Amino acid sequence: MRRSFWRLLGMLFLGAILGTLAGQLLAHQIPILGRTTSVEWRPQADLAVIRYSLDITLRVNWMTLVGVIVAAIAHRMMK
Repeated sequence: MRRSFWRLLGMLFLGAILGTLAGQLLAHQIPILGRTTSVEWRPQADLAVIRYSLDITLRVNWMTLVGVIVAAIAHRMMK
């Protein structure tokens, strides 16, 4: 069960990355695939001993969703 969860998570992550790349490559031929939505999160703290700042940006396009769905179906078929 535990191994299956990590495999699913890895496959979804890989599907999202490959889908995003495919969407960016195909955006020149199909303009709607070039539309992206971004979510940004910038946690930071200064605790006198340590200071950190982290920038996290999540960009999602239509092909990202397709990649995640294909990865979920592939994982389900592997069971």
